[in-house]
Amino acid sequence: MTPDALKKRVTEEFNDMGLLKCLDVETSVFGELPRLFEVSHLSMRLVLDNMAAVAAASSIAAQIKRDLERQGVELEYEIRVRWKVVNVYSEAQERCGDYDDMPSETFHAEVESGSAKRDMSIHVSTGARAYIRQYLDQVPPEHRQDTIHTLLKICLNHKLSGRGEYWDPILYASCNVEVQDVAQVVESGVDLEERELIPGG
Repeated sequence: MTPDALKKRVTEEFNDMGLLKCLDVETSVFGELPRLFEVSHLSMRLVLDNMAAVAAASSIAAQIKRDLERQGVELEYEIRVRWKVVNVYSEAQERCGDYDDMPSETFHAEVESGSAKRDMSIHVSTGARAYIRQYLDQVPPEHRQDTIHTLLKICLNHKLSGRGEYWDPILYASCNVEVQDVAQVVESGVDLEERELIPGG
């Protein structure tokens, strides 16, 4: 079986179960690994947009693995769920214009995938906080609080996206935001004030 054939079968299986809309086909990865003891060796990473589809995805992947083993083909697979940040907030911090009061080290985030929701703890490193303070020098005082939350929201959504380094809220109830995470967002040229106006942005 080729990676393309594997992708086709997975897509058909999800479609037959009425769950195709839960599978992000473009972000999911289907590939061929170096042969394992002369046996064909495939891999796939399934990225889901809805936590509710995990059980079905696991069943599909396990069945395909068993079928391929009977054909002498090894399959390694991983299932990732894409979450998105609904809200970022800090219980300890009063809304104010003085950015020197900005950084408590810990913020909270509410994330969701389909109907599933989780409350997470976010630790902002010393370096990341210093970078944020520097960025806030160019932000009007009345917009600084919203800018902080929007910046953290974008950082977290990147970690939740299923691309690159992946943070799974089910396995880990907290997440670290480092200076490189903040720098990546700021240097991308995103207008954080504009992003705040975009629902779910």
